[in-house]
Amino acid sequence: MKAKISIITGFLVGAVLLYFAFRNIDFRSLMAVYAGVKAVYLLPFVVTALVELLLRALRWRLLLNPSRPVRLADTFRLQAIGLALSNILPLRLGEIARATFGAGIFGIPVLTVLSTILVERALDVLVLFLLFAAAAWTGGLTGGFLNYGGLMWVMFAGLFAGLGALVFADELIAHHWLAGFFARFPRVRTVFERLAMGVKGFHSFRSGALIMLCAAGQWLLDALNYYWMALAFGLEGTLSAARCVALVFSGAAAASVPGMPGYFGNFEFTLSRVMKAWGVPEHVGFAFASYTHVAVYVLITVLGVVFIYQMGHSVGKLWSQFSGEAGGGK
Repeated sequence: MKAKISIITGFLVGAVLLYFAFRNIDFRSLMAVYAGVKAVYLLPFVVTALVELLLRALRWRLLLNPSRPVRLADTFRLQAIGLALSNILPLRLGEIARATFGAGIFGIPVLTVLSTILVERALDVLVLFLLFAAAAWTGGLTGGFLNYGGLMWVMFAGLFAGLGALVFADELIAHHWLAGFFARFPRVRTVFERLAMGVKGFHSFRSGALIMLCAAGQWLLDALNYYWMALAFGLEGTLSAARCVALVFSGAAAASVPGMPGYFGNFEFTLSRVMKAWGVPEHVGFAFASYTHVAVYVLITVLGVVFIYQMGHSVGKLWSQFSGEAGGGK
């Protein structure tokens, strides 16, 4: 029942946001904008998206390696599978599937694999926040999320402290203040130790620096893809480098809100509103957001589904398997 309520709520949220994004747009004007898109820029867009996926895979490999060395080819296909399933299925089942498949392929406990995925998400927030702050400072951006700067810095500090606690988990477990607690609750200690394996990659300066570089590079490539689309729509004079970073941040924030698979509605509503504040006509902003969204959606979903069937699975079978786990049925 909880899973069904979550699914229905997500679809309703996405549908409502899609309605508000589209309601004031003239259909003929929208089609005219689509017709004028320079499709040649889809080529660098696709190449950039694939390199961005490769950086995701490399970062995950660096996080997993302290537990057991893994192949970049495996982390690449599992990243694609996870993103594709999240695009197709509700409840963000892609991450559950990625963790489960990863544990089986790599021979690593599921909890440890999940911890690396949680570290990925935390790093995404930290890096995106820093990139957005740098873009706002250098590009003179105001308003929007910047109105909640104090709250964002508090969230940043909390995430940084949480990651720090996991990085220094060995020292915390051995500390005399906590040794007695962990001795009385060995299961808690085991869970904490497996979670801490997700950040073991930061125990090496070289590995930690590479992880951070991959995280930053991943989101900067996303910003570059927004610029390719700006060229395709003739908006390069409006979408500066700083504004492209702001769009990446806005899109990621929109995807964090519960919605339908693929985050349709969330993405279009948020990006069109941000671009409207910069003077971009509403129908042009919606066309830009929807075209960009569909392009990356089709690319990643097709790639991930191909890998799913190569592994001998099907989308329907995975939905049956993991929906029960997400809903608490297994």
